[in-house]
Amino acid sequence: MADGAMTATFLAVIGGASLLAVTARRLTAVPGLAYGNGAPAFFAVPYTVIVSPLAFVLLSRLWTVARRHGYITAADFVRGRYGSPPLALVVALTGILATMPYLALQLLGIRAVLTAGGVSSRGATGDLVMVALFAGLAVATYRHGLRAPTVIAALKAVAVFVSLTAVTWLVLDRLGGPGPVFDGAARRLGGTDTAHSALLLTPAQQPAYATLALGSALALLMYPHVLTAGFAADGPRTLRKTAVALPAWTGLLALFGFLGIAALAAGVRAPAGGAEAAVPMLVDRLMPGPLAGLVFGAITVGALVPASVMSIAAATSFVRNVYVEYVHPTATPKRQVRIARAVSLTAKVGAVAFVFGLRDQDAVNLQLLGGVWILQIFPAVAVGLVTGRLHPRALLAGWGAGMVAGTFLVVREGFSSIVPFATGRPPLEIYAGLAALLLNLIVAVVGTAALERLGVPRGADTTDLPSRLTVRRRPETGANNP
Repeated sequence: MADGAMTATFLAVIGGASLLAVTARRLTAVPGLAYGNGAPAFFAVPYTVIVSPLAFVLLSRLWTVARRHGYITAADFVRGRYGSPPLALVVALTGILATMPYLALQLLGIRAVLTAGGVSSRGATGDLVMVALFAGLAVATYRHGLRAPTVIAALKAVAVFVSLTAVTWLVLDRLGGPGPVFDGAARRLGGTDTAHSALLLTPAQQPAYATLALGSALALLMYPHVLTAGFAADGPRTLRKTAVALPAWTGLLALFGFLGIAALAAGVRAPAGGAEAAVPMLVDRLMPGPLAGLVFGAITVGALVPASVMSIAAATSFVRNVYVEYVHPTATPKRQVRIARAVSLTAKVGAVAFVFGLRDQDAVNLQLLGGVWILQIFPAVAVGLVTGRLHPRALLAGWGAGMVAGTFLVVREGFSSIVPFATGRPPLEIYAGLAALLLNLIVAVVGTAALERLGVPRGADTTDLPSRLTVRRRPETGANNP
């Protein structure tokens, strides 16, 4: 296949699947967080609202540059914007590194379903079921690329929507409406009623809630599978329409969180360290076997579709920005496709081995770190779409500072992404990824000023974007200019 045709085919099939993959894990993760922590879980609601204007501006602008220059990864854009292969390399590797634990978490969703369905997630039967599911996924994506998940992505979205609606209606019917649900959950969380329980944020929790929502929204748009979806759209207009529609998912995310609250009210006892199993266990308790099986099938498909998209997006980044750039610059398109298939397969096998070899909490911890890590490429990618004034060496220094600081903060707090930043009573708690990003930006700006003063040259910008933000002004109206 010719290079142009290969790229066009790849872009055509990835778009729909990638955009839908964003919300696949929510069916177990968000309600699991609500089940264990109450109100803080609902950061996912404003987070989706924040993503919408960011996607509206950034993805449409990125698409224009990518289509003009043939980019299909974020590192491609960074390479062209700053003329810096090392900066493009760290962007690609950071995306791959952050994607791997995200991929492994899809398996945890399947494991939660198996637990609720009565299959021991730690026994041979549970292991064989997960291996079989991912083996089928690996074969499908190895042979057909993203055509396989694209075909079932729409079906997955419908299945998740119908399942969510049905379970929510059943919960309200069985438990007596929203009031009894929230009152029952409040008592399970140690409160006397909804107003005096963990179902409402305290003033001390509000900074953490706000910064987590903002930081998560910024991080989401940096993941390889999401950015690749931006490259795959028909045009900026399509991306803007999609971005405008994103807040519609806010209601669904709120319902996901509500199911975690309902699991508390219904007296569901999730296994220790396995809060993501709460909703599958609730479904198993409230629904007849055949209907529960359909819902479990929707959750499983909702995990497999994004897993395939993530693995292929990571493989594409590796081939384009690592293999071709540093290992085999003359690789033919056919060889690139073959290597990408092998890397995608390796990523899936690695995710399975990772989940089997480590505790579930280890996967969650690495996912928390992954969110902090992926946020550190925001200056190079997102800020680079607005201005090219930052020096690539300063961006590299900022990236390194943000990675080290973010990792230190999360590990120091026992793998908590919320860290204290004051000695008051109570201390100010904020999202570690956002704090690391702030340090990243400060280092990049100060470093740029120092490097410019020293006259250190920078690489050539081949993107045709302005070097600084420009504001278009409307022509003045008057007698000579009606």
